[in-house]
Amino acid sequence: MTPDATYYQSLPKKRMAAAALFVNDKNEVLLVKPTYKTHWEIPGGVVEENESPRNAVIREVKEELGLTLTNPEFLCIDYAIASGPKDESLQFVFFGGNLDQKTESKIKLQQKELSEYKFVQLAKAKALTINREVHTSFPDRIEQALRALQKRKAVYLEDGKI
Repeated sequence: MTPDATYYQSLPKKRMAAAALFVNDKNEVLLVKPTYKTHWEIPGGVVEENESPRNAVIREVKEELGLTLTNPEFLCIDYAIASGPKDESLQFVFFGGNLDQKTESKIKLQQKELSEYKFVQLAKAKALTINREVHTSFPDRIEQALRALQKRKAVYLEDGKI
């Protein structure tokens, strides 16, 4: 093994995830209920090896909702601290778009992973995304992503805070 290869192999690897923020005409946030978690989330998932966060969110939205994203707008990145069994990670959020009723009717949930979806106001979204088993910055991240969307300015977060 070359010195460069040895060096790069010794470096830490961080987990990454990418999610899509969708809103409707009432500025409500789309949440999905994973079958394997106790809390709600915005659609998205883990960034696979050698996959960009943007490509990951496009793939995840297609798999989970059956919707096709093209060039989603970057809203924020959140350095999520380690908590319990959850390692530190980088969490990317992109704008999935404004979903009208016609587009919403095209949602086809991936039954194996998601049991339902709904649109809710921000306060309700923050309450539903609290993970009571492991600390996450999900509730704050959603709020900051909405602010970034309104201001049209991407933000860097640490544990959901600017």
